[in-house]
Amino acid sequence: MKTLVTAILVSISTLAWAGHSQNNGTCDDDITHWSNMIEKRSDAPLYAKSKELHKVAIQSNSVWQCENLMEEALRMIRRTDGEYATE
Repeated sequence: MKTLVTAILVSISTLAWAGHSQNNGTCDDDITHWSNMIEKRSDAPLYAKSKELHKVAIQSNSVWQCENLMEEALRMIRRTDGEYATE
């Protein structure tokens, strides 16, 4: 029973960290989400542009700007209805 409770707590905390939300006052979760996705999406047409935008975002001094840039970097490698963004 103790092992089951521990496993549940670990999976809940892992899921919470893996997720990402906008406008939460930190860009860390956006960067983590992108980092988890980028190498899995190397076939995306905008893969290289996403990597460039990521560099700009992490150098930003503004959390708001970082979140917006990271959301765009994520959009570039995200599949919508099985298709990647192309512009």
